Formats: sequence, structure tokens, C-alpha cells
Amino acid sequence: MRIQELSWSDSPLARFATLRSLPWPLLLDSQDAGRWDILVAAPRAMSWQTPDGWQHQGWPGSEGDAFSVMAALQAWGGRARHDVPAEAADWPLISGVLGYLGYPAAGERGLPARRHDDWPLASFGLYDRGCVYDHQQRRCWTWAPDELADSDWQTWLTRLDSAPAPAAPFRLQRSFVPLTPRQRYAGDIARIHDYIRAGDCYQVNYTQAYEARHEGSLWSTYPALRKLALAPYGGYWQLPWGELLCLSPEQFLGVDGRHIRTRPIKGTRRRQQRAADDAAEARELLASAKDQAENIMITDLLRNDLGKHAVTGSVRVPQLCALESFGQVHHLVTTIEAELAAGTDIPDLLRDAFPGGSITGAPKKRVMEIIEALEPSARGVYCGSLFYWDARGRLDSNITIRTLVSRDGLLRTWAGGGITLDSEWEAEYQECWNKMGGIMQALENLPD
Repeated sequence: MRIQELSWSDSPLARFATLRSLPWPLLLDSQDAGRWDILVAAPRAMSWQTPDGWQHQGWPGSEGDAFSVMAALQAWGGRARHDVPAEAADWPLISGVLGYLGYPAAGERGLPARRHDDWPLASFGLYDRGCVYDHQQRRCWTWAPDELADSDWQTWLTRLDSAPAPAAPFRLQRSFVPLTPRQRYAGDIARIHDYIRAGDCYQVNYTQAYEARHEGSLWSTYPALRKLALAPYGGYWQLPWGELLCLSPEQFLGVDGRHIRTRPIKGTRRRQQRAADDAAEARELLASAKDQAENIMITDLLRNDLGKHAVTGSVRVPQLCALESFGQVHHLVTTIEAELAAGTDIPDLLRDAFPGGSITGAPKKRVMEIIEALEPSARGVYCGSLFYWDARGRLDSNITIRTLVSRDGLLRTWAGGGITLDSEWEAEYQECWNKMGGIMQALENLPD
């Protein structure tokens, strides 16, 4: 394994920009709120799933659901060598599968099929070279496999210290338009209340989509948007069919050894400019019985999801409905942990917890049927997961909320919230704006 320490910078953006001309460049960005940033490009092999089936490049490929293909790609790439240099022992990634699972990707068996849009249902790359930024030590390294030729290694190092080509400036040609009219939104919330009264469900995560037309590169907006979000599960992926930009604060599943963790979010208040007003919003959220009830319902659902593959008795909740503050919003965040049972692989754990309960509702199967019946727009990449899975067995993944996707000049984003019997449609409609309104306004007001 080739390793070279690079000069440190607080942000990975400039160095990542040098990789954007390579195939499938991907940034996983803790946005100054976590320890690690990961930069990769030029995967050895790629796979993506369309409604017509799987497409593969660089390897023989496999069939099955997304989790089976993910496992096959990791196995084809080979397990990481045991002679990992000491300085790389703590790194989150040295070789493995990175990608996204869209909400329409098949999850736990028996769940209803979901509509798809014009993005692949899932996309994976097998990456074995890149950079890691360690904000704890304030150090940065790049790595590549020993098999990489000396000349290619030198070209890679030179690229990482070069001046990146500027991205095409982003400009909206048409402002964001909600795809769910207010009257439709109010009527759908009323129908959800009817489902709850009838005993079908306890909570439904109802979302709405927004669209705008634009020119230029979505990447050019990322430096400004990350300053607004300050979220620990951000990312950007440039793919042949479009750009994915994620500003997520929410972890889906993390696995380190046999330890599992998930951190669902339920409960939101918008940040305020004045410190006193901001503190008042936080206190109101902490005191909200409705928001705590939403969070606890999802906590129970996710305890059950983790329990499917956990050592009996190991599921625990060390943090319930804790206040965490991000760039745009305050949230209530719960931490759930467990120990992975022997004989269970990471793809099995992911499959049987996907999609995340915080963006479906409870009980999961029934509310997913309701979501398909009510929501007028397909979720696509939204409410899925962006992840890395290192060949040594480490995994981390987010819920792709606060996410934008661009394809052929069409920009999409989404926002939603958990609907219970106490929900008032006007307040829920405003919560959607609290979550993504600041981002949409920032895009509409970018300087020329």
C-alpha cells in the first residue's frame, strides 16, 4: 500500500476539486462537524441499477438486489491486506465499496415496491485510492495500492497538488416550484389522520418535492451551502448522469467491528439569528411532547430493525431525544446501539433496516404503502443512503435528506416530516420550509 502525507488544510474542497475531471469523483464530508473526510475518484469497477436491470463496468458483475450486488463487488475487489501500515489503522477507508442506495432500491423483503425517477436506483464504485482528512490530528494522507505503477502514482500526487479547473458558475434559470400544491398537501395530511384513526399506522413521514431549472455546475454551490448546513454527513458525487449534493445531518447505520449505531432524527426547529431567540427555539423543541413522541415512535422501530441482526439483549439507547444544533436547524437526535450477531454480514444488516425508519414512519410496511398512495412525486435518491463500506468491515452511512440532485439542467430537492394525529398541516408545511427553505433561497440569491 502506497501512502503519502499531504499538506493540511481545514477544508477538503480545493483538493477534491483536483479530482473532478476523473471518473466518478466522490467526497464524503463531515463539514467540520466530524473527524474524517474521504475523497476518492477513478474506481476500479462500477455498478448501477436501472429499472431495466444492472449495468456493470470494470468487473464481471452480479445480479440480485442492491445488497447482494454490493457484497459481490466487495468480494470481487478482495479483502484488505493485513499488513496495513500503522498510520492507516484508524482510517475509515483504504479500499472498498462506496455509493448510494436510492429510496426505490429493494430493502427488507416483503416491503412494497417504490416508484423511481430518472436516476439509477442504486450506484456503487469499488475505490482503492483516495485521500483521508483527519480533523482530530489535523493531518491528511493519500493512498493507492502497491500495484499502481510508479508513473501513475506520481501523476496522482501531482494532480492532488495542482490548481483545479474552475467549475462552470451555477445560475438558476427558474426559481424552485413545489410539486405538491398547498391544497393537496393539506388534503394528504387529513388523509393520513384518517389512516391513523383507523389504526393503520402511528406516524407517516410525508415529503414533498421542489424543482428548478439551472445552468452551470452544482459543485460550484457546495462551498456556500456547506457553510449553511454544517452537517456531519455531507457529500458530493459527480456521476455520468448528474450531480448529487447532500447536506445531511443524519446517520443511518454505522458499523465498527461488531458495534452497530444508528442516530435517527425527529423534531425540528429553525435556527434564529438572535441568540436569545435561538435558545428559545431550542427550549421549545426540548419541551415539545409532540416532537418527543415522534422521536420515540421511530426509536422503537429502529430498535426492532437493529434487533433483527443483533446479539440478543445488546440493543440499547444511550441517548434519547437529545438536542443537537446544526447550521440551519435544531433537531432531537436519539442514539441506538447494538452488537452485531455472529454470522451476519453488513449487507444483510443494511437490507433489513432499509429504508431508514425515520423517513418512513411506523409500522414501516403499512406507511410505505401509504406513502406510495399519497406522495405525488417519486423520492428517487432522496430518503435513501450515501455510504462507504471499507473492505476491513467498517461502514458508515447517512440518510439522504437535505439533498439536491441535478440532471440535464433540472434540479430537484425534497423536504418532509413525521405526521402524527397531533400534526397541523400548516405547521408541517412550515417545517418543510425550515429544513430546505434556507438552502433554496441561497441558491436563488447566488451572486452573478
